[in-house]
Amino acid sequence: MTLPDTVQAFLAAGIGVVAAALLFLWWARVNSTRAVAARRLLLDSQGGTALIFDDDALVDATPEGHTLLRQARNGKTDWDRLVSALAPRFPDLRAQCADLADRGRKTIAAADAPDMLIEATYLDGIVRLEMTSKEISIDPAERLIVAAMEQELSLLRSIGDNAPQLVWQCSPSGDLTWANRAYLDLADRACPTADDAPLRWPPHDLFEDLAPPEDCAPVIEQKWLTAASHLAPRCYEITSVRRDLGTIHYGVDITEVMEAREDQQKFVQTLTKTFAQLSVGLAIFDRDRRLKLFNPALMDMLGLPTDFLISRPHIGPFLDRLREARMIPEPRDFAAWRTEVEAVEAAAADDRYQEAWDLPNGQTYRVTGRPHPDGALAFLFEDISEELSLTRRFRTQIEMGQEILDSMAEAAVAFSATGEMVMSNRAYRGLWGSEGHLGLGPCTLSDELAIWRNKTMPSPLWHQLGTAPAPCEEAITMQDGRRFALQCSTLTTGHRLIRFSAMEADAQRPVAQTG
Repeated sequence: MTLPDTVQAFLAAGIGVVAAALLFLWWARVNSTRAVAARRLLLDSQGGTALIFDDDALVDATPEGHTLLRQARNGKTDWDRLVSALAPRFPDLRAQCADLADRGRKTIAAADAPDMLIEATYLDGIVRLEMTSKEISIDPAERLIVAAMEQELSLLRSIGDNAPQLVWQCSPSGDLTWANRAYLDLADRACPTADDAPLRWPPHDLFEDLAPPEDCAPVIEQKWLTAASHLAPRCYEITSVRRDLGTIHYGVDITEVMEAREDQQKFVQTLTKTFAQLSVGLAIFDRDRRLKLFNPALMDMLGLPTDFLISRPHIGPFLDRLREARMIPEPRDFAAWRTEVEAVEAAAADDRYQEAWDLPNGQTYRVTGRPHPDGALAFLFEDISEELSLTRRFRTQIEMGQEILDSMAEAAVAFSATGEMVMSNRAYRGLWGSEGHLGLGPCTLSDELAIWRNKTMPSPLWHQLGTAPAPCEEAITMQDGRRFALQCSTLTTGHRLIRFSAMEADAQRPVAQTG
């Protein structure tokens, strides 16, 4: 026999209502029990700092407890934040509370202050943490001092938290116990968590194997952060300082500085390779006047040993060594030499030092001093011995050619393709009374044509010489009746040579000699 469908439906609905009512009564009883336990624990506290937790959520707290929790910045849950806030004094609080449900009550002492205690109590799933102290109560005057210290502590906490540098603290065992906002943000970027996942504490250790300071002296080292493949590598200069509660680390991002140094080193290497190919000796002294850079040509020219140059000598000993090697003009005495050294340095710094050093071995060096940025000095050593020898040979040849011309009886003068006088002999200057190319100013063909017209009878030859450079040979008559044969020819170099030769009886007349 089966029941009608309507009866079955009513029975099912009744059973569901009864089950819901029983579940509600159980939930109400449990929550009522926990609420009663929370109120009881808070009322039983002795005032001061007390916090009531249901699992990892804060249920209630005294005003001081709320203030303590507000100061905590690390942690996803209320319990994590409290553990973070108390970590400097109670580094193992989480582990100490792991068996609290079994023991019911526990007293936890601070690691650095045995008089500071946490009374932990468990009742019906509720945990109370109460801060107590064995110290005598503080009088009003001391409370003002404590308030000022708390204000200063708040300021220092704000400075540390808002500092752009990375700042974090590790316990003596190496566990991270505190970090500022910059460190936490970088750790989150380096090892991001899922959007719905709680923030991990302690955060990821960004820098491993940091050298611990052995004493009060800080340890400074450079570390590259390369653990995060999605972030560009960054270099940090980390300063580690030992403190009573562990080690404090300060990290400064010096990536740009390291890249600039690397670029500078590459630039110096490029310059060094370039300087190594120069035949000019190069010596660069820094602002402290110590040898900073030199090239192989300097060693070859001056004969200085490599170990001496590598030792980065001061400019004074550097010049002294040149004097000992007789690679510098010898002064009259030692006092004059010291004055010369100071003069060389001062003149080079003012960009006005350039001298030719005539050495005892017959060589001649041109030495130039130039100032460089940041107070550095650069000296260039050029061997101009061959250049001077060639110049002397040219000068000797020119002087010899001039003597040969002066020994000729006929007057001769040469002009460049542009009409400028380049050479004349003694007979020409005596004939026409001209200073020729020995004068102070330039002398041109037009100037000489004016003199020739002045001292001769009229002739179309002068116009022809001034307009047409073609070779010609004509007779001219001086104002005093003397006759000369003029010969104009063009040399292979493009110069025009004009000669004046006395004709017949005029050749017996002496020509006035000048110059």
